[in-house]
Amino acid sequence: MRERVCVLHQPDANQRARAAGSGAWLGAGAGDQQGGALPALPVVTIGGVPAAVQFAGLISPGLYQFNVVVPTNLSVGDNAIVATYNGQTTQAGVLLTVD
Repeated sequence: MRERVCVLHQPDANQRARAAGSGAWLGAGAGDQQGGALPALPVVTIGGVPAAVQFAGLISPGLYQFNVVVPTNLSVGDNAIVATYNGQTTQAGVLLTVD
């Protein structure tokens, strides 16, 4: 049984996002991977809006990094961030605060 994809945190949890800016999130459970970029990019939405994924890959044993561009048309305030990969979805309640 595969682990559930789980976005853990934004490396600087106090940093707020800006539209068209980029952010990096860390996660676990994206599947069996020996190293480097994932063979396919995950689908990421922020506030229900599709976000461009610039990189997704293993950076340390069991630890993945997702570099994502924040969409320009988000609402100011807390927005849910959801990543889907290989049929698995991140846990609910992960928020990105947009200025």
